[in-house]
Formats: sequence, structure tokens, C-alpha cells
Amino acid sequence: MCVMNNEQFLKSVTQQYLQDEKNTRQDRVERLRELNKLFGPQGDHLLEGGIQSLLALHEVANSYVSGNFMAVVLLSQAFIEHSLSGRFVLTGQDGLAQSSFKKIIDAAKDQSIIKPDLHTKLDALRQIRNPYVHAKVGLKDGSLEKKMMDNKIYDPVEMAKLDAFEALKVLKEFKENNVSMWFYQNKT
Repeated sequence: MCVMNNEQFLKSVTQQYLQDEKNTRQDRVERLRELNKLFGPQGDHLLEGGIQSLLALHEVANSYVSGNFMAVVLLSQAFIEHSLSGRFVLTGQDGLAQSSFKKIIDAAKDQSIIKPDLHTKLDALRQIRNPYVHAKVGLKDGSLEKKMMDNKIYDPVEMAKLDAFEALKVLKEFKENNVSMWFYQNKT
């Protein structure tokens, strides 16, 4: 049995990474264009969710372009959760801010922070996320495998890509309705 030393291993994985980067460049460019077509120009944002929402927003774009679709689902929810939690913290509702996503979106609807139709979409995002974070074995309700079978999608990457794009659409609607954005105008 031939065992690679660390130097050989690092050289090999670097070469594989560079080859993969070359092979997937066109796919990444297409996803970059798709992402920017969906979101359009982005200005400055007033983010109530603090540093976590800033990181999530930045990483969700990078993840989609890189093809890390499961991360897109999780980061989309993280951005929304931190944004709503930030709003609750600002109004002295710290306990609510630290509760589950379901409780947060329900309270946001009850307090008219979000509209009922957006609440429905946020709950759908929660359902999209669940198979990726909660262990369900086999074809049980809530498992990724059952979801794939029900949707007649037999490639987990394709399922994750579809879920990621749905998550991005919900994220876009949330941002449009709940995040202040402006474009800097240099008047000098």
C-alpha cells in the first residue's frame, strides 16, 4: 500500500481544486448571473440583525454561486431569523428574539412586522430547511429522501439547488419588505 506524505497530499488536492474550479467556471458564472437577475442592484442596507445577518447575506450569495445549495437554504433562514430577532431585541423582547424560528415568524405576523402572505412563505422556508437540519430516517415524513421521491427528483444536488432557489426568492421578498436599502449619491 502506497501512502502519500503530507506534501504530496497537499499538491494533489490543490491540483484537484484548480481543475474543479476550471471545470465549473461556466456553471458559477451562470449562477452569478441568475443571482443578480433575481436580486438586482444592491445598495447599502440597514440590517437590524447585526453582524450575523451581514455575514449570512454575504455568504448566501457566495454559497449559491459556488454551488453550496444546502448552505443557501440555511443562510437564507439565518439572515431572516437574525433580522427579525434584531427587531425584537430593539423593542425589548429578548426572550422572543432567542426562541425558535417558528415562534419568531409567528410573533412577527401577530405584531404586523410581516404580512400574512410573507409569513406563509417564511414557514415554507422553514419546511424547506427542516430535512437539512433534522434527522429523519428513510422515507419518513420530513426526510429529504421522501421529499425527493414525492417530487420525482432523484439527484440530491438537484433537489438542494431547487430548494436553494426557493429560499433565495423568499429571502428577496423578505428583504424588499423588511430591510431598508438605499444607494449612495455623491453630491460633490
